Amino acid sequence: MGKIFEMEMGGETVRAELLSDDAPETCAAFERAMPTTTFGVNAKFAGDETIAMLPFYAPPGENQVPSVGPGDIGYYPRSQTLCVFYGEIMPFAYINLFAKVVPEDLAKAVTAGKRILEAGSMKAIVRMADASAAGGSAPAASTGNATADALRSATAAIWENEPADVTALRTHKRPPMGNLPCVVYSNFDLFWGTENLHVARQLADELPVAQAGKVAAAYLRRTEDRVGKWGFPSATALITQAAGAAESAGSTDELKEILDASNIYLNRLGGWVDSMIPWNDMDKNLKLVSR
Repeated sequence: MGKIFEMEMGGETVRAELLSDDAPETCAAFERAMPTTTFGVNAKFAGDETIAMLPFYAPPGENQVPSVGPGDIGYYPRSQTLCVFYGEIMPFAYINLFAKVVPEDLAKAVTAGKRILEAGSMKAIVRMADASAAGGSAPAASTGNATADALRSATAAIWENEPADVTALRTHKRPPMGNLPCVVYSNFDLFWGTENLHVARQLADELPVAQAGKVAAAYLRRTEDRVGKWGFPSATALITQAAGAAESAGSTDELKEILDASNIYLNRLGGWVDSMIPWNDMDKNLKLVSR
């Protein structure tokens, strides 16, 4: 049996086995990031799937699959999420399949998943079963990239604590509909901002660094413009800094480090916004307008 980790979520402790032979890089990155405290929500489009953000970026393509079954656990590179599939699944995207729930704990995963779905968002603690093997999810040591360091430090500051930008968003209103449209639109602006950064990261390996940096900076400034409409002064300042650093990056590795750090920061910020939206209540009360 491979190495075992535990997910304390939804009032249950669910054990899972790492598939280190099938996804060695993803598993290694996962181990280095343990333990971490995060929060779980249910996937919006994929069915019975509990998702929880992890504090690291690993590239796509390792043991990548489009279809999974109950008990499979994936890593979704686009949003740096742990994906625990516990029931009926409607495949939505490719994931790195890197672990499986221990068979005797699948019922616990189902119970936890249903509780999280009902609650909307619940705390989750993920750790290696062998505590002596844990590395911890503290910010990575400085690499000399000041902007990436600033982004990693900001991510650590909001990892377990609601960002001040998000707290302010709770009171941000725009007439005539008030608060909810601001929250929902900012959520999708952050989502698409990170999607664009993945495009920029791919181009970083395909274009000269000056061109790739210019594209990345344009994407970041567009995100800054969109997110800034809903407030977010701390985030927009960081995004502006990242855009300038991307445009002046001296190497592909430097540019990718900035993009990865930006992606994790914006995804964590977006996770906080997403977790405060009452998706279940909205869905139950939704009545589409007919013309």
